[in-house]
Amino acid sequence: MRQFYLYKNQSGYYNAVLVDPFTGKKGKDKSTHTKDKIQAAVIASGWVEHGVPEARPNSRSYALDNSAPRLNLKDICERVNETEAFELVNMLIKKYGLMIPSSVMAEPVVQVTSTPVVETENKEAAPAPKKRIVLVKKKAVEEPAPKPKEKGILLSEFLLNFWDYEKSDFIKRYILHGHSMTKRHTDNMLSLVRNYWQPYFGDEITVQELDRTALDDFFFYLSTEKGLKGGTVNKAINCGSRAMRYLFENKKIDSNPMAGIERFNPEEAKRGIPTESEVKKLLNANWQNEAYFLAFKLGAFCGLRAGEISGLRVCDLDLDADLIHVRHSWNDTDGLKCPKNSDVRDLPIDHITLLQLTSLAKENPNYSDLSYVFFSPVKPEQPYWPSYYVDGLYAALEEIGISEEQRKERKIVFHSLRHFCATSLSQKADLKTVQAVMGHRSEDMTKHYSDHETQEKIQNMRNIMQVTWDNILSA
Repeated sequence: MRQFYLYKNQSGYYNAVLVDPFTGKKGKDKSTHTKDKIQAAVIASGWVEHGVPEARPNSRSYALDNSAPRLNLKDICERVNETEAFELVNMLIKKYGLMIPSSVMAEPVVQVTSTPVVETENKEAAPAPKKRIVLVKKKAVEEPAPKPKEKGILLSEFLLNFWDYEKSDFIKRYILHGHSMTKRHTDNMLSLVRNYWQPYFGDEITVQELDRTALDDFFFYLSTEKGLKGGTVNKAINCGSRAMRYLFENKKIDSNPMAGIERFNPEEAKRGIPTESEVKKLLNANWQNEAYFLAFKLGAFCGLRAGEISGLRVCDLDLDADLIHVRHSWNDTDGLKCPKNSDVRDLPIDHITLLQLTSLAKENPNYSDLSYVFFSPVKPEQPYWPSYYVDGLYAALEEIGISEEQRKERKIVFHSLRHFCATSLSQKADLKTVQAVMGHRSEDMTKHYSDHETQEKIQNMRNIMQVTWDNILSA
């Protein structure tokens, strides 16, 4: 009967399946953490002879060589004589400072001494002095009562509560201090806990038991064994890092185990953008409906995100000043919320497009100042989901000759329109103007401006955008 089987997992590492020698049943498979079959066989053989190590199968210590021979204590016990036994006991007591508690001391502690043997009356030669065992009882020393072990913080339970949008004390305080935290973000963090943190560490391990090595092993496991991309592993790092920092800052733990954890290479492919000639063709394409077409124009000419397009309401359209006020974003989890980075901004727009947006908004049976411009025909009280505009763009790309294969190869998505807008404007305007249009912020842009400066900025944006789109449309 074979003692074990080897097979390669998805990451190329060999897993070992041990066979019970009595029942012949296969046990659970364990990763050897090596891609060398011979080395894997050696490790598995060691497990058969000495048992599977106690370390978690995901940790690096699991694959360490456990085949080193161990002392056969039973054999030593049978081979030593009485004197050697007492000498061995004294040596162990001296080396390791062993003490026998008074509560369990039934016999006195032994000590080896030598005493001479007295001559007999017939003056026969006495035998040579030999060692004699003298029993000496040590003064009993009461051991102090062990300190009660402090109850640790269960890792998985803590993370699940920490990222619960409705129950988390951290999230409530964070929002009350004026910061932004969306339910969509916390739901994503909860998914990372349930999919990766909890299955790996289980429900029993505490935060106090974590150390840098265990966490490094965990993130290494996500990358190699689970095959996650660097960007996803980094999100798992963010999930734990924020939670551990909260505990450390509030003196719940003595040190932050996530401190110094190295992030992974995101390896994110650069997003492609359509060319100017392709944008011109898209402007003249037969779009499936007006909402698709206007969403395309807002993405390509104004750099709006899909969520910001869905969040546009009638009160955000300024027909007198030819402006749109980007005040909100919308998603199916949080509903109406602040734009990304809380970047509320005013953008100039041509009057014709503004009239088209107004006309679309008036088709809403619930039309009012607070109704959505891109309203859903099924539920007029809410807008289209941000993912809705993708299908319209892909259909239009097919019409102008960009196949699905070409689109995927070039990595063109709806957000590519925003990148196209930024690229086009950056060729004709300074960085600060482009950042104002796109809603990007840096420390230099957090300063407050006077009303005069704000009007100058909007007029500058209008001039640059008008020149840019005139060049495209007139070609």
